[in-house]
Amino acid sequence: MHYLFILFCVFCSTTVGLYAQENPSHLRAINFLYMNIDTTLATEVTSTESLDLSEIMELQLRRGDIDLRTYIANEPDLNVPLIELSIDTATRTSSGQFDLVLRLRDHITIDRNREKTVATVFEMLRTARSDINEIDAMKAELRQLMADFVSIFNQQNPKL
Repeated sequence: MHYLFILFCVFCSTTVGLYAQENPSHLRAINFLYMNIDTTLATEVTSTESLDLSEIMELQLRRGDIDLRTYIANEPDLNVPLIELSIDTATRTSSGQFDLVLRLRDHITIDRNREKTVATVFEMLRTARSDINEIDAMKAELRQLMADFVSIFNQQNPKL
């Protein structure tokens, strides 16, 4: 029975990895990114902790040689393509689980009217559980999530 549980856990983590890479071709030809963190569903994350998470995200993107532009808070329409991290702890507060959702939003063209609109073109999800310190677990999971994203992004946008 114990082996079945381990096998199930491996399957679930593999499924998350496959989901994250479902359609990485949508990352092609993106030359720069704007970055934002949404903690509206994680009320226990303080502004200082949110800043720490933002710095981890920025550092991983810069290490991956991805051009970041300054996010303009009062003009959201200008911040495209946007990579956004959403942190959700509200749905599973009692169990200590949290979700990190990394979304890339970009302009797309709808064929029927040829108008551009903004839509999520790529998404990665990580669900983790913190045993002791939730923010440290978030930081560790975010580092891994960003490393995976940078790897996928650079595969789709090789440097000349």
